[in-house]
Amino acid sequence: MMELGRSYKSFKRIDKSAYTSSLGAFDINVYVDGDVGAYRKIHPETTGTGATTLAVGTLIVREVFDANGQVSKLTLMAKGPSGYDPRIGDWWWGEADPAGNPTKLGRLTECHGCHLPRATDDYLFGVPREDQR
Repeated sequence: MMELGRSYKSFKRIDKSAYTSSLGAFDINVYVDGDVGAYRKIHPETTGTGATTLAVGTLIVREVFDANGQVSKLTLMAKGPSGYDPRIGDWWWGEADPAGNPTKLGRLTECHGCHLPRATDDYLFGVPREDQR
C-alpha cells in the first residue's frame, strides 16, 4: 500500500483546493484511487449518504498541511478484503512523511474513535460538497 501511496499525485483529486478537515484544525487535500464514484457520495456534513461499502483496493491519501501551508504528513486508508478488520469496515491505515516514507502502518486504533461513528458511510468522512471538484 505504501508503494501505491507514493504515487498519489496520479490519483483523482477530490477537492478543489485545500480545505479544513472535519477531524481537526488543519487543512487537507484528498486523493482517491479506485472507487472514486462511491467516495464522492460521502460528505462529512451528512451521514448515510448511500456509499455503504467502497470497493476492495480503494486507496485514499490525504495531504495534511502545517500552519505554514507545507505538507507535514500523508495519511492513507486502503480498503482491505472482507475479514481484514471487520470492526472498522476492513480498512487498513497508514501515515507517511511528505516523501511517502512510512511512519505508522496497520490497524491504527487511534484512528478508530473518529471513524467508528461513520459506519453508514463505510467509516469515511469524504469531502464536503462545496469543496469537491
